[in-house]
Amino acid sequence: MPVPSVPRRALRLVRSTLRPIVKPGVPLPPAKRFHGHFALVRSVVEGLEAIGADFDYDPRSLSQLARVVYAPANEALRQAADLKRRGRIDFLIAGPSNALFPEEADNILWQPEIDLLIEPSEWVRDLFRSIAPALVSKIRICPAGVDTDAWQPADAAVEHKALVYWKSGDEAFCAHVESILEAQGLRPIRLRYGHYTPAEYKRALDDSVLAVFLSAFETQGLALAEAWSMDVPTLVWNPRAEASWRGRSFAAGSSAPYLSPVTGLPWDRIEDLPKALEHTLGHIEEFHPRAWVLGNMTDARCSRMLFDIIKAESSGSASGTSSATTNSEPHTEADVGKGVAGES
Repeated sequence: MPVPSVPRRALRLVRSTLRPIVKPGVPLPPAKRFHGHFALVRSVVEGLEAIGADFDYDPRSLSQLARVVYAPANEALRQAADLKRRGRIDFLIAGPSNALFPEEADNILWQPEIDLLIEPSEWVRDLFRSIAPALVSKIRICPAGVDTDAWQPADAAVEHKALVYWKSGDEAFCAHVESILEAQGLRPIRLRYGHYTPAEYKRALDDSVLAVFLSAFETQGLALAEAWSMDVPTLVWNPRAEASWRGRSFAAGSSAPYLSPVTGLPWDRIEDLPKALEHTLGHIEEFHPRAWVLGNMTDARCSRMLFDIIKAESSGSASGTSSATTNSEPHTEADVGKGVAGES
């Protein structure tokens, strides 16, 4: 979140003081710890805490603000850019949740005050080479992590069930995929992107021997990583074709940038799915998706990578001691002080 102004902090203090008088016995609504892009913010903050990093998350006053600031949410990024223009910040990091295209949100990523831009996978950097080559030198690659304690299997999978994660393509395409699963003796569990709760997703994964993902593109694929953390191998539709985002067309680089032989298989044409499905079912013991996540994509591992990138890149740019800032979207440390962030 952006650092609140002095009048706003005073107003909050007055409200909290008067509430017990105005509404006696009425409990406060539960406080929201993570704002903005929940999965990203949670992973960065809890990962930095896990590695014992020196950072400050969502500082509430400018006196707590670091000289190095990571602001992957737009409101905070704009505030941080203004503070950098005024000499209050030395080094400013954005991404990956501010925007896919630099022109989004009034050219948010074109702000010259941004020193570093975090992106979740290599194909996104390749996209910038074609749409914004001037920004490529600022890009560093770092994915977000997964809470492997929350996303771990509870029960043995029901062998005749398979999850169908439907994000892209029309319903006829999704139904065709389900018919192929049924032909192999699997009962599909359909989840429509944006229409399920985390608990429903976790339950579906717990019941599934494998999952089929239908998405035209993913910059990282956090839902995939959650499936792998649940030890569910994935068959990923990976057309790498023209896609669109907020009305703008582009060439999609991947639907699963971190797919590997131990986490699943890709397929691009519907005719290829039966063979991929048959291979997966026949060699299920060769897939070890949870072990891959534990070795590569935990909160702590990804936050360590992020921390090291920012510390190395900001070295010499910041004055002061070693510390950093985190606000309602990832924050990491760097060379100094305390920092900011904000909501998309």
